[in-house]
Amino acid sequence: MQQDSNNQTAVVDGTRQQKDQLLYDEEIDKLIEWLRYTPHLPNVTDRAWLRNCFIGRKLRIERTKESLDGYFCCRALINEFFGVRDPLGDDVQTAMRKTWFGFSTNLTEDGYQVIVTKNITDEDVPGRFLDQWTKYFYMCIDWNLKRTTVNGVIMIYDMATTNKNELLTQVTPSFLRKSLHCSTYFPYKLIQVHFINVPSYAAVIFNILKSLVPKKIQSRIFMHNDPTDVIQHIPKECVPSDLGGYDKSIQELGEFTKNNILAESELFMNGLLSLKADMEKKPTDKNSNEQSELFGFDGNFKQLNID
Repeated sequence: MQQDSNNQTAVVDGTRQQKDQLLYDEEIDKLIEWLRYTPHLPNVTDRAWLRNCFIGRKLRIERTKESLDGYFCCRALINEFFGVRDPLGDDVQTAMRKTWFGFSTNLTEDGYQVIVTKNITDEDVPGRFLDQWTKYFYMCIDWNLKRTTVNGVIMIYDMATTNKNELLTQVTPSFLRKSLHCSTYFPYKLIQVHFINVPSYAAVIFNILKSLVPKKIQSRIFMHNDPTDVIQHIPKECVPSDLGGYDKSIQELGEFTKNNILAESELFMNGLLSLKADMEKKPTDKNSNEQSELFGFDGNFKQLNID
């Protein structure tokens, strides 16, 4: 009897997976067709990548379209974050030398992945390093979006080696605004953000940051005096060993990401991860405001929240 029950469960699971796949196929067909006839957006046909975007936007086709529109428009208009994406370029190499970005080996039971970042050094570099940091950050999560299917992300930002001068002089309202717009349109559901080893002088910046995001997002932002407190919120299997978890160390996860970014140079220079909107072909409206002019069709994104 037990064997019969197991067989029935397997059949049900298999049938459900087939139905899910049919749903994905139908919706991905719609996205490909929509991209083909949307004049300012690239003609993307990578089904696996589009599927990951669709799942990341909770299987909502219209929300996925809105995200893709904003995603490609951001890349066309914010050059300091999305200019030439050469892994061997001086800007990206500087960020690689100063920062680790890693992704948890395991997912939570809900299908969430942990993104962890930590500065390797607090050395001073010429120019606006935070722009270089953000550029490398988006290269990393773009690469991860292509390879991994997740339902949402949890971020851990270890500020133990943060450069005080960079934080206080480069985290301007303009930088925060651009960063938040880009994160809004990235096709991931933001579950939580955990800041650890936060220096006392950074409190004013967090107050500004919290004031710029919806209350729903404010409740997902945590600051911890004890870095290992993150294991009260995240399964140990998804937390780096440095922070009391069972996953690889932050350095190991960061080096793995860096090596893959270097190996995928062509993808960033001439492939899928180099694509941007053609803003000259974007439909415009004489009544459009600054936000709609910057991020897609007029009126589409005024109520789009990070959820």
